Amino acid sequence: MSIIGKKISETRKSKGLTQEELAELSKVNLRTIQRIENNESEPRGKTLILICEVLDINIEDLINSKKIIEDNINSNLVYGFRLASKGKRFLANLVESFIYFITILIPYRIYKTPSLKELLNENSIDFVFAPVLGLIVGAIFYPMFIGNLGHRIFGLKVISSETGDDYKKAEEGAIRELLKGVLSFFLIPIIWILWDDKNQNLYDKLTKTYVVEKNDKGTITY
Repeated sequence: MSIIGKKISETRKSKGLTQEELAELSKVNLRTIQRIENNESEPRGKTLILICEVLDINIEDLINSKKIIEDNINSNLVYGFRLASKGKRFLANLVESFIYFITILIPYRIYKTPSLKELLNENSIDFVFAPVLGLIVGAIFYPMFIGNLGHRIFGLKVISSETGDDYKKAEEGAIRELLKGVLSFFLIPIIWILWDDKNQNLYDKLTKTYVVEKNDKGTITY
């Protein structure tokens, strides 16, 4: 329901009026009242004035509230898609990391061979593991999911911040996830996103990408 329709409906009910009574008092067609409250149309001009007079609603405050909400929603839209929230991005990353930890890191820790121990010490293995895994994951998953495994699970995808096109090439995904792996070791991406108005990490900016809601495009609702 739009902010105007919702306000009219709530105020009418709080005053104990039926839609029929509001229509009669305001001299506005009943069907028009119903369409407004069902979000099928939005009152304008004389219709809005008549309804607000009966319900004692300040028109200026109502219009300003609507504008504030629309501006806030539009600020979170890029190329018609809603930006993924910081919270959802964090959960996607957390779940993805947990899956890799269970399926890859634990078996590796248990079954790693002496040759690997000789080739790399423990600290260097930890440092190399994340970027190499990112490189492989990006190359495999981006062409399939337009993002990584966490994005897929939470209904997100990666798009170009310059064109809005899907970020689905293997080499693009590999580079993005490689940077993510390297920077995550220093916790830089986690700190960066907290203050960014587009909910971007540092590797998003370097690869010129946004993470957006995959199926949330175009329509403003309240």
